[in-house]
Amino acid sequence: MKNFFVISLIAIMLLQIFSKVVVLVDFQANREYIMEFLCINRDKPELKCEGKCQLTKKLKAQHDTDKQANERGQKQEVQVNLYCQNLFSLKPIIPETIVTYPSGYTFSYSSIAYHCIFHPPQVIV
Repeated sequence: MKNFFVISLIAIMLLQIFSKVVVLVDFQANREYIMEFLCINRDKPELKCEGKCQLTKKLKAQHDTDKQANERGQKQEVQVNLYCQNLFSLKPIIPETIVTYPSGYTFSYSSIAYHCIFHPPQVIV
């Protein structure tokens, strides 16, 4: 019983989603009947309507029904602006005066560059 209820709810939701497809399938299945009895232009074969007037009418009715359902289901949007005071300043802290201290450090670093290591390999014959 529970599975039947779940399957029927899923089927109803799918029919709602694919309502235009259902209208098109119904039109194709009953095209002969629509052309013969329901078509407005059945007395004017030169227009080659072939029931498209009924299809257009049904699709427009379906569109209007969907539009009304959307308008009923829409919620009014309210924009809320939240203001908060910036507690942390993003400005860089720049001291007003720059103080330099004399340093007794002298540049006494030297290195020996090993340029001979960085060369392409050579074939020794």
